[in-house]
Amino acid sequence: MGKVIHKILDWSEVWALLIPLTVLLWKKSKAAYLRPIRIYIWITFLLNIGIVFISEYKGPWGLQQGDFFWNNNVFYNIGSILRLLLFAWFFNLLNQRFMHRLKMIIPFAFLLFVLINFIFYENFIPFGAFESFSSRLLATEAALLLFYCLQYFIFLMIEDKPAKLSFQPGVWVVTGLSIYISVSFFIFLFYSYLSKVTKDFAVNIWDVHNIVFIILCIFIAKQFYQENE
Repeated sequence: MGKVIHKILDWSEVWALLIPLTVLLWKKSKAAYLRPIRIYIWITFLLNIGIVFISEYKGPWGLQQGDFFWNNNVFYNIGSILRLLLFAWFFNLLNQRFMHRLKMIIPFAFLLFVLINFIFYENFIPFGAFESFSSRLLATEAALLLFYCLQYFIFLMIEDKPAKLSFQPGVWVVTGLSIYISVSFFIFLFYSYLSKVTKDFAVNIWDVHNIVFIILCIFIAKQFYQENE
């Protein structure tokens, strides 16, 4: 039973995205501020197909350590960069006049960090089973997204809005992202170390990441649905 649950969670990086995709195709949400989230869902769906297929089938495909598609971490690197950029775009489209200059600067500072990190310190295209999972990249991205989430809720607290919290623009997306990032930050931060010291625990702890990823997808689906109520 445990192996079945583990396998379901392994594939959740693909099937969980079908939840918001189904609602998106059904309701056809056209809210302008959700455009980055719609793009994020489609791109992440394609990237995660690559991630899961490499993880599941690199053995049957006859791939060996050192082959280009032996390691799926390059897809995590791409996904991390795009997630920060797309969600930063989303937060800026909300037009919350709070720390707006800082929110505009962060994506450019992040891209500078990415260039420095992968030019001087890490390989963007890693080889090996766990080599070069970029804890530095993913943890930095998570910390920056957590800042965006915190400033969103601070703005709602100091802004006198008559509408209920559950009907504030983007509140379900931000709530789901807050849950996902709060938990995943610590997984990202220590994953490189854990994968070298205890690979079995590193694999198991990724199930926690997949659970909060499912929660993120459900909350995004809720936002898509609410925009068309």
